[in-house]
Amino acid sequence: MDATEALLPAAHLLVRALVQSGVDTFFGIPGGPVSPVFDAILNTPGARLIESRHETGAAFAAADYQRASGRTPAVVVTAGPGATNVVTGVVSAHLERVPMLVICGDVAWAADGGRLLQDSGPEGIAVESMLGNVTRATVRVSRARTATAQGLAALDAAQNPANPGPALLVLPIQLGRAATPTTTVATSRTEFLSRAPRHVVEAAAEALLNARRPLLVLGAACRPHAAVIRKLVDALNIPFVTTPQAKGIVSELHPRSLRHGGLAASMWARAYTARGVDVALALGTDLDDCSVGPTRYVEEGGKLIHVDLNAAVFGRNLPTELGVVADLATFAEDLYETALREGLRHPTSSQVLRELRQSPAYEQPDFESDASPLITPQRAIADLQAAAGPEAAFVTDIGEHMLSALHYFTATGPESFTIHLGLGSMGSGISGAIGLALARPERPVVCVCGDGGMQMAGMEALVALKYRLPIVYAVFNDARYNMVYHGYRQVFGREAQWDTPWTDFARWARSMGLAGLRINHPGEIDEAMLRRVRETSLPLVLDIRIDREVRVAGGGRNEALQHMSMRDGAGR
Repeated sequence: MDATEALLPAAHLLVRALVQSGVDTFFGIPGGPVSPVFDAILNTPGARLIESRHETGAAFAAADYQRASGRTPAVVVTAGPGATNVVTGVVSAHLERVPMLVICGDVAWAADGGRLLQDSGPEGIAVESMLGNVTRATVRVSRARTATAQGLAALDAAQNPANPGPALLVLPIQLGRAATPTTTVATSRTEFLSRAPRHVVEAAAEALLNARRPLLVLGAACRPHAAVIRKLVDALNIPFVTTPQAKGIVSELHPRSLRHGGLAASMWARAYTARGVDVALALGTDLDDCSVGPTRYVEEGGKLIHVDLNAAVFGRNLPTELGVVADLATFAEDLYETALREGLRHPTSSQVLRELRQSPAYEQPDFESDASPLITPQRAIADLQAAAGPEAAFVTDIGEHMLSALHYFTATGPESFTIHLGLGSMGSGISGAIGLALARPERPVVCVCGDGGMQMAGMEALVALKYRLPIVYAVFNDARYNMVYHGYRQVFGREAQWDTPWTDFARWARSMGLAGLRINHPGEIDEAMLRRVRETSLPLVLDIRIDREVRVAGGGRNEALQHMSMRDGAGR
């Protein structure tokens, strides 16, 4: 092969190297300054392009694709508005520690110092500064021949196991198109292991064993380690609760499960924590207000043992007696082996759990058979779960409907339920459903969303249509910003309507080629309806006219905000 044959555009070499490194799915929207990257994706064997409808939707879809597949995705955006549109999704990935590579095109701003439209460099919108605080690295390609090496360096930063998250690579158009000699870059995955000292693990085991009312708190960072966490739960014989983002990491049907705490917590979690927990072990959670809510995981004067790779989470919302910076899987494995070796099983927890679980876990115990003429949110959740079957993956968007989904949905595994509460952005679940379906197309996906979120981000359903993804969009239609309505009344003691015009989402869906059905009454959602989605691969939009006055009482975000608004300026 002569030198001429070896020359390829830098963008092609970059995409080829990314595919070889495991990044084979690219989400994004094309545009002029990033066109060399899109051309490379379309012409590189093994690269798959998912054309989104909004850049932040691309980032949310990429995040859930990564969660469900374990593979790092790329999000490809153009200069100017492409870069600004992607910010919300990137911030969410940053807060939830989801690895992804954001490739941003740029104009040739450095060519002659002239003023160019969509300049995203230092003399323009300065995309590196804009995303610098929410990415693990910001890399601007300076020479065409270094594009591959710089891209792989950004990918390595995104996949750093000690602190995974999004990384930014900026590739100006003239460098992406430049003919470049092929360069081989040998890379290896960074291995990271942080093990707690043996005496720390043994101290944690002893504290839990001797506790009057012990508790395990499982956070979202435990999700990749569900198998070892399940072994630990079985060995210790201690009640456990998950945070909302961790819902389902261990099945909520497990005999030691209190279901989830925090936002819209189960009645079991509320009852157990209300009686006081003297020793709690929290694994992989920042214990923010949505994670704790009405379920204070350790009583005043109790002992909180908090394990995380990020020491900054210790002692923020709950006093931490022992903070342990350690790899979660390693700590859980060491604690499990200690429990087996020493024969540590809590002697009284089983009896306490049996007594507690004689009472309902739900605010409305009979919600599955609620025959109210106007379908209630909880009956809609029950009908959807029964119709979708045990293999389905549920994702909820953000709004009043998510409280019903959190409280009444029973998650039976780490892939059965997803919610984006790192940032709490409307539209996250609507877009995230795309990523879940792409990761495992044989599995049905149900997105629980609201009419407000569907108005904001509903065009992402066209992505599901284009790629024939079997997604059910269950729109809880109440014709108002219902969480805002109830929260406003709760915080300020007066009402404001916050109504929106009634939208017929079934007709809206059919007008664009999707399937659409109107649901008014309990029992109208059935297995046959959802089975047709899988058989035809045609996404379905359900316009569910719920009773908008029915909601999960207590333990919501508004209670936390109301409490904060009553604190004085000193933060007391």
